[in-house]
Amino acid sequence: MTELNISKETLFKELGYKPHPAQQLYHDSKAKYKIACCGRRFGKSFMVGHHMTARMFVPDSMYWIVGETYSSGEKEFRVVFEDIFRKLGMGSYKGIRKSYNIDQGNMRIQMPWNTILEVKSADKQDSLIGEGLDHCIIAEAAIHKRDTWEMFIEPALLDKRGSADMISTPRGHNWYEDMWLLGQDPAFDEFESWRFPTWANTAKFPLGDKQPELVAIKARVSKYHWLQEYCAEFTALEGRIYDEFDREIHVKDLVYNPFWRSYQWFDFGFADPFVCLDVMVDPSDNVYVWREYQIRRKTNQEHGLALAGRENPPHFHVDGRFADPSDPDAMRTLSFILPGPSIIGRKLPVDRGISGWHQGIEIVKQWMKIQPDGKPKFFIDRSCTNTIRQLEHLQTVPEKEGKNTREGQKDYDDHGPDAIRYGMSELFILGYHRDNLSAVYGRRPMQAQNPFEYHSQLRLDSPGFRR
Repeated sequence: MTELNISKETLFKELGYKPHPAQQLYHDSKAKYKIACCGRRFGKSFMVGHHMTARMFVPDSMYWIVGETYSSGEKEFRVVFEDIFRKLGMGSYKGIRKSYNIDQGNMRIQMPWNTILEVKSADKQDSLIGEGLDHCIIAEAAIHKRDTWEMFIEPALLDKRGSADMISTPRGHNWYEDMWLLGQDPAFDEFESWRFPTWANTAKFPLGDKQPELVAIKARVSKYHWLQEYCAEFTALEGRIYDEFDREIHVKDLVYNPFWRSYQWFDFGFADPFVCLDVMVDPSDNVYVWREYQIRRKTNQEHGLALAGRENPPHFHVDGRFADPSDPDAMRTLSFILPGPSIIGRKLPVDRGISGWHQGIEIVKQWMKIQPDGKPKFFIDRSCTNTIRQLEHLQTVPEKEGKNTREGQKDYDDHGPDAIRYGMSELFILGYHRDNLSAVYGRRPMQAQNPFEYHSQLRLDSPGFRR
């Protein structure tokens, strides 16, 4: 794309727009893809809208603003429309054309030098096909589907090596966070990202988060609403089940320790992932998930053969296998194929009115909590990327206005956490091996080695094993 034919600084002065310092970071960036994660009232629509106005003076260019619907892309379009036709007074220019009809999905500006801006709706995917783009604003990007970017917008930018702005308030952990993380990685120099809380808008909130209206909001809304909507944090999930889970605390580089109890925990699936987690438990009942297997669309027999044929660290053993009790056929098939103990699955009984699901969730949360010694009792290897993501995302069933909330979790991307819940319930509620721990440890020395530092004479560099 050719350089701007008009200085942004000169144009912004003409528009009466004085960016606050955080907005200026965005305007100064040379990155191809800019991901601005912003709190409410930060001024993100004005920021990208005024910058788009500057782009409108580049000849022979094609631009989109893509909203989830037409109306959700209107705010940024309105900024450009008012800049050109009200503030700059260009309505009488020969050859300039405009339309502004939200209901008909027709919002368009065409400049005399053949530069066009259109609003597109992601729910009308046919309209996203066939254009070569110079630039695109993805409005409230976090509520879009990943496919909108990967299947439509990104390919449309390739022909002209176009650029994109992805602006949004976060919505939990999703594809938008993945793009934001690319912008934090120096290896991806075409991406740049920022997290701008509401009070980064120093023009509106000169006292920062101590601004009285923000203090009042924080006191009134839930913790998660505050973190997500105003702090612009991806970790803010309303109804998050494992809110104790923190990557900085629980995710480690683990090494298999053959002196400890060793288990495999399962959650069965076909269209959904089939999960097998390899887990160590030390003499103090600390839990270490050191390997994951999450594969879709294979039979139980195929999974069993794949698991039986894996490379394992020296002196690898399995002391117990636990699974969802609702699929006895899968348990029988896998128990026939896998060497060692058969798979068992037992339902937790209702205890004093508390369901088995609730008991299982509670035991996992207890192990994740920081203990008096300053550490949790649950750890997971950083190679278990699917399970880590699922632990962060898992949410309760949303409440409905005027109705009692049904107990349970959202039935989506929950398979690693389910396997953990089955395994920990079996060990620490139903008491598997509790009566004969001496037999379990009697086969080998009972040494409380540190899994982060364990480097005995054993070779742990076999193919497929992650140190």
